[in-house]
Amino acid sequence: MARSEQSEHDTARPLAQASGEANFRALLQAAVDAIILIDRDGRILAFNAAAERIFGFSEAEMLGRDVAALMPEPYRSQHGQYMSRYLRTGERRIIGIGREVEGLNRDGEVFPIELAVGQVDAPGPPRFVGIIRDVSARKRAEQETRELQDRLSRVGRFSTMGEMAAGLAHEINQPLSAITTYAQAAGRMLESPVDDERAEEFRLICRKISDQAYRAGEVIRRLRGFLRTQSSGRARLDCNALISEIMVLAELDARSNDVPLQVEYADELPAVNGNAVEIQQVLLNLIRNGVDAMAACANRNRGVIVSTRQLADGSVEVSVTDHGPGVDGEISTQVFHPFVSSKPGGLGVGLSLSRTIVQAHGGHLDFHANPAGGAVFHFTLPAAFDE
Repeated sequence: MARSEQSEHDTARPLAQASGEANFRALLQAAVDAIILIDRDGRILAFNAAAERIFGFSEAEMLGRDVAALMPEPYRSQHGQYMSRYLRTGERRIIGIGREVEGLNRDGEVFPIELAVGQVDAPGPPRFVGIIRDVSARKRAEQETRELQDRLSRVGRFSTMGEMAAGLAHEINQPLSAITTYAQAAGRMLESPVDDERAEEFRLICRKISDQAYRAGEVIRRLRGFLRTQSSGRARLDCNALISEIMVLAELDARSNDVPLQVEYADELPAVNGNAVEIQQVLLNLIRNGVDAMAACANRNRGVIVSTRQLADGSVEVSVTDHGPGVDGEISTQVFHPFVSSKPGGLGVGLSLSRTIVQAHGGHLDFHANPAGGAVFHFTLPAAFDE
């Protein structure tokens, strides 16, 4: 190579490097998400404008500082150990994966972030780039949505109990009437001398009074449990047990409409993750719809069947089968839309709310025609797996 050509080549190399550096800086500053470049010891090498906005620190303040300063505990203490383990073993916990964690801003406020970390593929010592997105607004919106759904669910539960008022009143009035009758009989017995035989009768009457009081109290206890305000927290649940618990209330409506209610439990169902009261709300709504559909039918003695089974994908399916007139063709495609109802005076929010609840649990609610007449409403819930 001629001396002049070598000179031009030597001059072009730093110019290209400078141009590349300028382009890199321009890309950093134009990025919407925060981008932080660190070395193998966690010291910050670059801190873009979005990072300045999210964390409240300037780039000048953060260059050379440990990136752990932007993390609350326990992430701060764990970061150095994680970096050492990765450099020693190559075991990845965040790098190339990404996850939701928490950040710490200049004012000491902890806020949710999405973090994706990658290793820079370039010669020299290892460097890592973190891409960070503040998800505080999204989390607030999600929380507001959950709170709204909780309020709607509670309104729906009160509405359901309002519609079942006659059955509830009858169910509670029966044991109260029995208690009154037994108490009057006991009072009459005490008007004459009590021998051993009459004492045994008296004890029997007291037991009957206790049993009837428990019966009324059990209805009220289940009612209060169904109507209570409950957080949106999830727990491992047994679907068969959930159905068994809600049957006390479901049977009130079925009996008052003279519609038999039958339950068919599948054995050894896997647990599901969910909110017990919300899932029971869906169950009770579907059962009541089935009972209402059959209340005026001549063949209502065929009743409503509630059944469970495990599907091939491991999820649990709960079905409510009625033998009524079925879903009218005109509304069959809109049955889950809000304010669509086949009931006279119905608000049409029960099925819409039920589908929202099931979808929030990762499942699906749908229906199909019952070949024997009527409709089958069914929903699925994913099985809960041990972490």
